[in-house]
Amino acid sequence: MSHPTLARRLLLAAPFLVGLASLPLAPQDPTAPLPRPGKLLGAKACAECHEDEARAIAAAHHRDVVTGADTIGCETCHGPGEAHGSDRDNDPKKITHPRKLAVATQHLLCEGCHQDQARAHRGDPGGFAQAGKGCAHCHKVHAATAKSPPHAGVSFPARRAMAAKARPIGAAACVACHPRRDELLAASHHASLAAGSEPKGCETCHGPGSLHAETNGIARLITRPDRALDGIETCRDCHDEVDPVEFHWRGKRKPLLGPGLSCTTCHEIHAPRAAAPAPRVDRHSGEPAVPATNALCATCHGLAFAPQDRPLPAALGPRDAEKILNRGHAALAGTIHARLGAPDTPLAQGCGACHAGAEAHARAGGRRGLVDSLRGADARHTLAVCGSCHQDDRALLHVRAGSHFRKDVSCTACHTPGAPAGREAMRRDAEKNCTVCHGEVQAEFARPNHHPVPEGRMACSDCHQPHSARPKLRDLQLREDACVSCHREYRGPFVYAHQASRSDGCVACHVPHGSSNRRMLQHSNPQQSCLQCHGDFPAFHDQTAGAVFTNCLNCHSQVHGSNHNRYLLR
Repeated sequence: MSHPTLARRLLLAAPFLVGLASLPLAPQDPTAPLPRPGKLLGAKACAECHEDEARAIAAAHHRDVVTGADTIGCETCHGPGEAHGSDRDNDPKKITHPRKLAVATQHLLCEGCHQDQARAHRGDPGGFAQAGKGCAHCHKVHAATAKSPPHAGVSFPARRAMAAKARPIGAAACVACHPRRDELLAASHHASLAAGSEPKGCETCHGPGSLHAETNGIARLITRPDRALDGIETCRDCHDEVDPVEFHWRGKRKPLLGPGLSCTTCHEIHAPRAAAPAPRVDRHSGEPAVPATNALCATCHGLAFAPQDRPLPAALGPRDAEKILNRGHAALAGTIHARLGAPDTPLAQGCGACHAGAEAHARAGGRRGLVDSLRGADARHTLAVCGSCHQDDRALLHVRAGSHFRKDVSCTACHTPGAPAGREAMRRDAEKNCTVCHGEVQAEFARPNHHPVPEGRMACSDCHQPHSARPKLRDLQLREDACVSCHREYRGPFVYAHQASRSDGCVACHVPHGSSNRRMLQHSNPQQSCLQCHGDFPAFHDQTAGAVFTNCLNCHSQVHGSNHNRYLLR
């Protein structure tokens, strides 16, 4: 087969080999490079000399490589066999041995078919590369496929029993595959556990490692305190002063953060000491992490994203449960901020849209000073945060000139972030907080005659505009807009208007929130209301007890306005 034909065959069958030409081989690798020119012999020619390997691979995971239509048999991984097969001594240096390739070259070769598996590979890929461990150091290509790994389908107690049979191997054996983890540990708060510094070293936290090492790194045969159900107890072996329920908040009672959390939820063990939080990177590979999402917040504040009827952990008492619920918002699903609350929403567009510094707060293990909780924030700050999304809301056009803003009443003093969706539901949620500041108004509504606000047929905002520069209703606005929107029989304009509209409008005579008078007048006797403004009545208006003039409405019956008589007579 000509070299150009060979090149085309390699490009069609294994395009990943193209990038290998630019990767230098390690000087100690006594093996042929890839790609290279040469004639393809085929799998049958290879099997003539390598019968045992042919039988083994036929029973292994890679049997399709030999028989598949998209591959070129053994030479997919070992390269063209012409030089090796034609040599009298079958020189092994004239054929490629993937296990002897440089680690970067070996990874590229394997990722040609296993790109998805390589991307999802867990463990310590960065450490393996630093230790010179490639794919073939753990994965046996020519090994027969086992029916079941020794750990598969084993219950957690049984697996612990298996781990109990393991024996210590020493930190030096661990560092042979995980040098990077040891370097990070040596620069961390746990430097005393790094290799050479502590007799038990890595196995202090991870347990005896013989089974893990003998099985080429099966993860479930080594202890991972950050994933184990009893991970807190592993940490308390050294930190017995920490209370697993109260944690370590210096004597202040705090409840559990929620189910499924451990010490390592906040504390990074293999992380260098740092004066400030470092950029988020993947703890295994050292590469930049996937952009943070709301799920990062849900790790500790999970109840904020759960359904409202989600049961609390049975171990928590009612007071602890109340504290947990008060730590976060109600479930955001179905609320006005539902689009911000989905766990897969990017953090900057979700929780971080309101709580600046949320990611740094999470990286630092929950350090409160790094996140803007908005709790206790003044009106100017909360308006800036809320206004980043609600800046086009016409209702907020004059909010800065309003009395609420000038008296430092913040947005969150009235509005609950987890309020139900819908304008009407949101309004009613906000108005539950009106009486927090306006307790005297709540007392007025307890009087026998009142507008039906307590009954839910009216709301405060039917009359008052809380975001307006004039939340109190006075003058023509009161008469022409608010009151007469319901009391249409008193809507003007009148030829002869009652001059009360020049002062306080309807509230000059009426108490809008509640009164003992059936017509909600300020005085039970209408005469007292009239005399507040009309002290200059004519002399013949006898005001002695029993006189007809003591009831002004006997004559001036058109008190709201008249189109016929300037004195508002009937």
